Amino acid sequence: MNKKTLMRFLRQTNALSQEDNVYYAEKAFIINQVMNFVISNKLTEEKLIKILTLVNKYVNNEIVLSFQDGKIIMEFIDEEEENDDILANSL
Repeated sequence: MNKKTLMRFLRQTNALSQEDNVYYAEKAFIINQVMNFVISNKLTEEKLIKILTLVNKYVNNEIVLSFQDGKIIMEFIDEEEENDDILANSL
C-alpha cells in the first residue's frame, strides 16, 4: 500500500489525529501490515471482506489486531463481544 493511500484511509477513518504540527497515527503500522498481507495473498472475496471488516473494527477500537508468524491475530477488547461476534468465530 502506498503512503498516500494509507494516509487517506487514516484520515477518512479518524485513525489520524493532529495536535499542533504533530500527527498521531497509532494504528498505521498494523493497518499497513494488514493491507500488504491482503495485497500479497490471493484471498477469496469472502476472506477479503472478513479481513476488511476486522480492520474497520480495529479502527473503531472494538478489537486489537496484531501479527504472529505471518498470520493476523485478533483479540477482543470486550469479553462479552467475544461470544457474540459471528465474524470472529468464522475465521
